[in-house]
Amino acid sequence: MEQNDKLKLSEKIAYGLSDLPEAANSIIAAVLMMFYTDSVGLAAGAVGTMLFISQLFDGVSDLIAGSLIDRTRTRWGKARPWLLWLCVPTGLSLALIFWIPVNASQTAKMIYAFCTYNLYVSVLYTIVGLAKVALMPLMTQNGLERGKLAMFSLIFGLGCTVLGISVTFPFVAKLGGGVTAWRIVFALYGFIVSAGLLAAFLLSEEHVESIAAVEDKIADKKSEKYTFIDNVKNFCRNKYFIFAFAMTVFVNTAVQLNNNSQVYFYTYAMNNKMLTSSLSLVGLVPLILSILFLSTPSLRLFGKKGSVYIGCIGQIFGYVLSVIASKNANVPLLAVGLVVRNLSTGPLSVPINTLSADAVDYGEYLTNRRIEGTGSAIVTFSQKLSNGVSVGLVGWVLALTGYVANEMQSAKTIFGIFLMYAYLPMILLALVLLSFKIFYRYDKEEADVMRTLKERKAAAMSKGGSK
Repeated sequence: MEQNDKLKLSEKIAYGLSDLPEAANSIIAAVLMMFYTDSVGLAAGAVGTMLFISQLFDGVSDLIAGSLIDRTRTRWGKARPWLLWLCVPTGLSLALIFWIPVNASQTAKMIYAFCTYNLYVSVLYTIVGLAKVALMPLMTQNGLERGKLAMFSLIFGLGCTVLGISVTFPFVAKLGGGVTAWRIVFALYGFIVSAGLLAAFLLSEEHVESIAAVEDKIADKKSEKYTFIDNVKNFCRNKYFIFAFAMTVFVNTAVQLNNNSQVYFYTYAMNNKMLTSSLSLVGLVPLILSILFLSTPSLRLFGKKGSVYIGCIGQIFGYVLSVIASKNANVPLLAVGLVVRNLSTGPLSVPINTLSADAVDYGEYLTNRRIEGTGSAIVTFSQKLSNGVSVGLVGWVLALTGYVANEMQSAKTIFGIFLMYAYLPMILLALVLLSFKIFYRYDKEEADVMRTLKERKAAAMSKGGSK
């Protein structure tokens, strides 16, 4: 596909559908701690430590999966076939997390929790999630088209996350509120994830080949399969992969800290657990509007850097409003703060989600090779790392501040909840602003990179035609 070619709407929808496992993962992150502590009876500190260790283990599996994708050669492409092969196992593993034996010993429950959580997060979701990230640079090299792919990814990913978080507790309550209710709800979510991955495979296509692959095809020889170490070396040479890694950690940690602590914030700081549902629904419309109608104009008018500035400043301002509102139990102002934050999501998250794809192009500019799998794996490892840090922090902060399930909390615990819900996310977003200001230069380099790649690929094809 040439740089200026546009993707079909069905392909953009397919890319969005491939983000459903990430949405399910975010929903799990938001509710699983409370399910384990309040419904199953596990200790918050132990659960936090288990989840943190699991995320580090998950990061190692990312690197293995990335190398696996880079070495995949099928008639369907490199990343796309994994959506087909793992669609059903991924949905089943999601449901199994909530079939924990509630009458077993604490040790047995922790072992089951560790195994089933890692089956979904560290193995199956890791591979399909990485395939989804690797799919973007394989589908197009057009910057605006990548922005639109990221937009659809956010519509399905963040949109389904917010919707899922908002309806999960009412859904569980409607079904009786017990462990059986949790199992029914997440069995349904598992079915949706499996169907979404199958549709993503059927509707998507891979269009982009590396210069090295074109040369090998013309020479009628098999593409050389580089080792994982070779790919890691290429990653480390690429400043924009390293930048994408860091920015993903900062932004995703900010988002996940807020998501993972919000049920505690609404339940114990605002004394109204159902705000988790009502405010999530209030925020859903501005979130979708931001992604649909603000992200692309922001990229066109201000570029990636300017768009990130707008998104970070808007999010920080929204957090400030939320803190002021919560101090005075002002629910309408709290809702305004949430709306402001969600309106800022598109201008921030869309360019952040294209950074690793841009880094793939820059890596090809340096080496003539594309490492969609390994490069994306190291970036998705940063997502898993930030997920692990955020969910671990929730458990550790609750334990250190004296959290007691289903009881009135101390002022120390309430401050810890505030820290996770708003203060730490604001600090991380400020770091994103500074990082883009000091280190990001690709907006000025992109045109030269893409022109050079196009010239090299044309030269390789002309050599083949002259033989």
